[in-house]
Amino acid sequence: MYDSISDLRHPALQPLLPPVTINIPNPQAQNVAVVLVNWNNWRDTVECIDSLLAQDHRNLHIFVVDNGSSDGSVERIQEWCAKPRAYPGWREFPSVLRHTAQPNPAPAICRVADQPAQALPQAPVGCRISLIHSGGNLGFAGGCNVGIRAAGTQAFGFFWMLNNDTVVERGALDAMLRRALRDAGTGMVGSTVRYYDAPQEVQTLGGARLDAVHGISRHIGQGVAVDHLNADPVAVERKMDYVFGASLLVSSAFVREIGPMQEDYFLYFEEIDWALRGRGRFSLGYAPDSHVFHKSGASATKNRPLFTSGFYYRNRIRFMSRFFPDRLPATRRRLAAEILFYLAKRQWAHARLVASVVWNAHDIARQTPQNASDPSRATPA
Repeated sequence: MYDSISDLRHPALQPLLPPVTINIPNPQAQNVAVVLVNWNNWRDTVECIDSLLAQDHRNLHIFVVDNGSSDGSVERIQEWCAKPRAYPGWREFPSVLRHTAQPNPAPAICRVADQPAQALPQAPVGCRISLIHSGGNLGFAGGCNVGIRAAGTQAFGFFWMLNNDTVVERGALDAMLRRALRDAGTGMVGSTVRYYDAPQEVQTLGGARLDAVHGISRHIGQGVAVDHLNADPVAVERKMDYVFGASLLVSSAFVREIGPMQEDYFLYFEEIDWALRGRGRFSLGYAPDSHVFHKSGASATKNRPLFTSGFYYRNRIRFMSRFFPDRLPATRRRLAAEILFYLAKRQWAHARLVASVVWNAHDIARQTPQNASDPSRATPA
């Protein structure tokens, strides 16, 4: 008997052992659906599309889900596809190719559809973009689910959930696919996400760690200078509790087995919920060579607008009640401390908002469907 694989490498055994070939699927052969959710932000969306059209990976189709925009987004995106052009204010990155950088950029053939009940028919030859009316503002999770449904898990092996306020390096997708295909059990893969307006600074390496006592997450590597970046991907993956939703590659196998995103969050916590539902069945990966530039400013994450703060704090209670209900008292105590933080900064509206969430925490928890996710799959961090 042999005690380990290393025993099989003994020189005396080599003539007896046939060569071992590990067949890893070719990343370029994978069909990938890129899903962008747009809401009154067509200018950022077309810049993202511009970088996607210049990706090294050719077997991709872009599904833009418009969440009931009132700024003419659908028409403006169609106009841009008919005559692609760069806009003032777009930053130049040495590693980012743009479709519009060509002398005479070809039109990007685009089809338009209403929200489908099932996967759309295969796109006509040459069509690389499907622009879908969602019928209303369904939030980030709802919009992503529309895109996944329109693409279909049979036609596409992977879905790249990408924030529409990003631009991507030319090899970003292939780097993620190489990591995903290395291990059949990998369900989600994240990128090295950098700030668009501070490109030498990291926003996150792949994803974040979750404080499962208070419902707080911390991005891995946030604030690290890219020039000093020497992260071990394996070490990053050990820390990751979820993949950051700004750039999230998910396999069709994960979607079929775990299901789509949970839509009752609307905004915030949906990707954390998704990852925890898959624990024990799928692993998370990090592709360090996949670089994405995100327009979320370094200060924006610290000064969350009041409107979005409402979703954040209510969903924090909703998430904890779904996965860690026994820790809700600790979460409420932490929220009480955050009220004091806002009071000290004289941010009265935020203080009142958090106080309201603390006061109504039991009602929020009681109204959260517990069968939408499987708490038994979640292992406390």
